[in-house]
Amino acid sequence: MRIGYFLFTILFTCVAAHTQGQQLLLKNAENGRPVSDAFIYSEDQVHTIQSDQKGMASLKGFESGTVHIQHPSFHEMFVQYTGRDLTVSLKEKIISYDEVVISANKWAQEENVLSQQILSVDRKTIGFQNPQTSADLLAATGQVFMQKSQLGGGSPKLRGFAANSVLLVVDGVRMNNAIFRGGNLQNVINIDPNALQSTEVIFGPGSVIYGSDALGGVMNFQTITPQWSYDDKSDFSANLLARYSSAANERTVHIDFSVAKPRTTFFHSTTLTALDDLRAGSNRAGGYRGAFERNFFAGRQDGEDVLIQNEDPDLQKFSGFQLFNTISKFSTRLGDYADATYGFYFSTTSDIPRYDNLTQTRSRSDALEHAEWYYGPQKWSMHQLRLNLFKSNRFFDQGRLTLAYQSFEESRNDRGFGEDSLRVRTEQVGLYSASLDFEKELNKSNLYYGLDFYSNDVTSTAFRKSLESGDKSPTDSRYPDGGSTYTSLAGYGSFVGRLSGKLFFNGGLRLNYIELKATAETLRMLEDLPSNLHLRNTSFNGSLGLIYNLDKEYKLSYNFSSGFRAPNVDDIGKLFEVGERITVPNPDLRPEYSLSNEISFQLKKDPVYFSAVIFYSRLIDAIVDGPFLLDGQASTVLRGDTLRVAASINTGKANVYGASARLTFELAEHWAFSKTISYTGGKDVNNREPLRHTTPVFGRAAITFQNLPWRAEAYVEYNGSRTTDQIPDSEILDKPYLYTATGTPGWYTLNVKASYTFSKMVSLNLGLENIRDTHYRPYTSGISAPGRNLILALRVQV
Repeated sequence: MRIGYFLFTILFTCVAAHTQGQQLLLKNAENGRPVSDAFIYSEDQVHTIQSDQKGMASLKGFESGTVHIQHPSFHEMFVQYTGRDLTVSLKEKIISYDEVVISANKWAQEENVLSQQILSVDRKTIGFQNPQTSADLLAATGQVFMQKSQLGGGSPKLRGFAANSVLLVVDGVRMNNAIFRGGNLQNVINIDPNALQSTEVIFGPGSVIYGSDALGGVMNFQTITPQWSYDDKSDFSANLLARYSSAANERTVHIDFSVAKPRTTFFHSTTLTALDDLRAGSNRAGGYRGAFERNFFAGRQDGEDVLIQNEDPDLQKFSGFQLFNTISKFSTRLGDYADATYGFYFSTTSDIPRYDNLTQTRSRSDALEHAEWYYGPQKWSMHQLRLNLFKSNRFFDQGRLTLAYQSFEESRNDRGFGEDSLRVRTEQVGLYSASLDFEKELNKSNLYYGLDFYSNDVTSTAFRKSLESGDKSPTDSRYPDGGSTYTSLAGYGSFVGRLSGKLFFNGGLRLNYIELKATAETLRMLEDLPSNLHLRNTSFNGSLGLIYNLDKEYKLSYNFSSGFRAPNVDDIGKLFEVGERITVPNPDLRPEYSLSNEISFQLKKDPVYFSAVIFYSRLIDAIVDGPFLLDGQASTVLRGDTLRVAASINTGKANVYGASARLTFELAEHWAFSKTISYTGGKDVNNREPLRHTTPVFGRAAITFQNLPWRAEAYVEYNGSRTTDQIPDSEILDKPYLYTATGTPGWYTLNVKASYTFSKMVSLNLGLENIRDTHYRPYTSGISAPGRNLILALRVQV
């Protein structure tokens, strides 16, 4: 028995030693916490893995030699692997930038072989910035311009494009649907920043990989996906957040937890945010003196609308709302070379007051235009099933099938001041999508290719509801009430290769077919409107980039790419009134195209990171809002009022141009400085008018201190001015309530944020935004930004 026990012990020890000799443990050098989600490469880059929640990674299959470890928040490491267990301590960066990106070709790639400008935001940065919504997260980077028409809003602008000309992607699935409009959108707030692992923004056309709508860029949001456990024990982690901010009396609670096993993982996240009316800054200096005061608002007394004096003109009455987000994801391994993930995403809001419309006054009068104007609950849900294949063969090394169904519901509810009925217009969209994506290494080059399909079903209804009786009567819907469909089918290919030791190139092609059908079954508010709309569009897009790595630290690149956006249901089918204008369908609308060039320079040499980009885009058949002839007439009469007729139209050509730069460097051992600056300009070539979605100079500058347990940052955010001659005439004419007499004055704010880590489990975040209580509005925004804002957040990590 003793001999048998002795032999068993020796055998067990040998097996255990062999197994344990294939484990890598990553720790934070400053606090000993495990480092998760680090990318680990073998020397020949054949094997790529990520560390799990415990900082563990299996090196099974790795040959002895150099192992490369990368993480956006830590300095990169090269360690020697000899077949034994490794424990590596990583030194944390004060300011991080990502060296591995996913969004460019849908697969993880090193940033130094890509020619497009890409912004990456990691989970550590998201946690420190404490954004209320994903719109605020993007704005906090200082590189994405954010417009808001209401507190429950956020419409990103990328290189002179916005709304339905920039693409939202969540876990590889496009979020843009057939009723994304050309105005300003707030769908980005349905993405919970507290559940994000990272965010990547591609600047410039992304049509080769992502198809229509990616003219200005792509915003790719990656939610948390737990990594597999590498031992037989279950890994459990949880995060709790409670946050308060004073400007809108914000109350946010968040919880997420994950369970990871060797063959299954589960993740769940829930966030609830409540905001009251937003208080703007009281210091109205310069061009803001006397502007945007909320002196009175609409109320209801004895069955009639009345104007009520606002006791605090800085309190933006009727701007508050609530937001709820939840995500659940389950993953399982299907053998050694495949896994599957199912995800359920759900987000809804309360009613969201459209603040800018609530402040409109009637022409030549102090009376308000609207007594009520609000979006109904903005609901979004998604079911996603993803199958990953890792068995290398002659066709691919990695493959992925993604199936998804999304449901959208939104409504617009408005009532003119003094009217006795509320107009309710509701839109519902079902979006089905399927994509096949593959990656294949070919002689140290990489081929990416795939197929995309998606289809939209749109339902649009409308009625008027009497305030007294509650009776409903029919009225015109925003889109054709017989329903609409919008379908796309595409194939793409992209290649990344080496031309010489330091010269790389990437290029791609995409063929896309899109078909739209819409039918109006009932007579609409105007005669001579088309009852059936049918469009077919085919697009062929390409891109080509050259990257010259002077050495490991310097990169010079050039990128040419074409983009397109096919007209959607909102472009050709909408019918609505704004002020003295009515927008009608245009059945002859054509796709818009862009040809974009950019040159960039990048320096990565510790402790300095610097990048600069200049770009120029030529738009062909650009889709803009413009005057339109209805039955040969430029105006029409509706309910006794004469209105100018407008529609989405193709203008001949337009130019968009601009530049941006980013600088970060460590000043001393615990100190760092960062600065961003961006500008976009553009004009319609035909009428020489400025383009609507270009932006003034904007950016951010910060000094950061980090010496655990403290991290602190003092920063300035700023916008340049836009005078009336730099704004389209149609904007000034139709939306004078968005601007002062001179346009949009420039502004800057002073801010501080800090975090203190009490232990490995508990940390406290503090912030004071807009210290000077400056009153300001970002360009084209319809609500003033928060005034002085105190932020308190408690985080618990288990």
